[in-house]
Amino acid sequence: MKDVKTLLMFPSMTIYGEDLSQPATNPPLGLAYIASYLRKEKTSEVKIIDALTEGIENVQKGKNWIKYGLNEKQIKQEIKKYNPNIIGINSMYTAYARDAHSVARLAKEVDKNILTVMGGAHASIFPRFLLKDKNLDLVVYGEGEVTFNEIVKSLSCGKFNPKEILSIGYKKNKKIIINKPRPLIKDLDTIPFPARDLLPMKKYFKYTSNRYIMAPPSTQVITSRGCPGNCVFCSIHSVWGHTWRTHKAKYVVDEIEQLINDYKINEVSFIDDNMTLSKKRTNKICNELLKRKIKIKWTTPNGTSHWSLDNETIKKMKKAGCYRITFGIESGSRTTRKYINKLHDLSQAKRVIKHCNKAGLWTVCTFIIGFPYETKKEMNKTLKFAIESETDFALFYLAMPFPGTKMYEDFKKEGLVNFDKFMKLGKISESDLSNLGAALSQNGCDTERFTKKQLQNIQTEYTNLFWSKRIKSLMNPLKVVEKIRSLDDLKYVLKLIKSGVKVKIAMLKQGRFTPQILYEGRKKK
Repeated sequence: MKDVKTLLMFPSMTIYGEDLSQPATNPPLGLAYIASYLRKEKTSEVKIIDALTEGIENVQKGKNWIKYGLNEKQIKQEIKKYNPNIIGINSMYTAYARDAHSVARLAKEVDKNILTVMGGAHASIFPRFLLKDKNLDLVVYGEGEVTFNEIVKSLSCGKFNPKEILSIGYKKNKKIIINKPRPLIKDLDTIPFPARDLLPMKKYFKYTSNRYIMAPPSTQVITSRGCPGNCVFCSIHSVWGHTWRTHKAKYVVDEIEQLINDYKINEVSFIDDNMTLSKKRTNKICNELLKRKIKIKWTTPNGTSHWSLDNETIKKMKKAGCYRITFGIESGSRTTRKYINKLHDLSQAKRVIKHCNKAGLWTVCTFIIGFPYETKKEMNKTLKFAIESETDFALFYLAMPFPGTKMYEDFKKEGLVNFDKFMKLGKISESDLSNLGAALSQNGCDTERFTKKQLQNIQTEYTNLFWSKRIKSLMNPLKVVEKIRSLDDLKYVLKLIKSGVKVKIAMLKQGRFTPQILYEGRKKK
């Protein structure tokens, strides 16, 4: 056996397209879970470098792109300084694949004997594509903790043998081999809390991109993995499958207590893909928070299953510290909802939103427009639902056909997009990765009936129409009183008004709405 040093890296980030605003700086919890698992198994010394956050003030600009984070010289210096045997690289998004591949290249330039490994959603969807990179030795697809631990253990034996390790891809005699998948971890509570002590937590607080936080400092927590849904636009199933596995309430609240004690956290965002799928578990988490008298504010920004909630559960969530809840409605059209496999009752969603309003919770509904076959009439039904639902906020996103989703196959079938040419290349060049990133810059794309520019105009039109209606209703004192139950609530209302003015000014300057506008104007604390 030999001692192994492991370096886990979240790459810098290159933004392409029309909106080149600074990306959010959030803890890479996936890497932090892997680090904590390695520690638990006593497999390896481990270090995490979040190149994006550590170098967020470094800005490199080019034509129609901008890069944030440590530059290549700095990344090589960090690798040389730590001198790892193995480097694990996070590649979550296809749009930012270039930055992940550049880390593999830099590692090999430092020492060709460093074992380079890439994981994440992008790696899980396209393991064969990634392995065309001569600088990449292994790809981990699916859940990473156990797989990466086995890679490190095999390396520590002195002669690395990938043949028996499940859920990896590798090269042998220029042939790409993809091993069988690994069963998902049954009991998530066997995984220790993320190793946040290896992350620059103070920098996440300093450079927070979320002006809608009620009680900073705030951080993110994951209480479950996966979603049993089958939405045509969602790519998370490449990692988690169609299962939904959860941490128990005690684990969740223990982690929150640790965050309060170690980092003086006042608020958490539960960034699960579907946190409240089980009403019983939601109530257990609330009961545990209340039993321990934990004072914490919390939100569910990634979407919540409205069909699992009722009035009593919503009241308990509010009592336990929840102040804002997000519902992924996506569309107000039955035709569109059938296409995207969102078949839950919209009338029930309206009732739940009203219950939330009465309980004093702020509500956010997210919508997507620009599906491949969608008509303006169907999109108008989405706007109609947003206005009539009485949600406090409505966010209109443009459909983006990410590779690995059913929606991508439909766009490709109609000749609207085709990223496969990048995936079939005999080798990967950085220029090809740049073109891929620009194509996936989340500014929408042409559909059967609309150009990308037309969809961008509709997005801006709907945002303006929603707010012209909502501002009138918010002038009603009774609506405001519903939300204000304390001095903190009053301060938050004033904060939202200030943020709203900034968003409107940014829209006027830019000439249209983009979701990134919501996070512009970041200030250091």
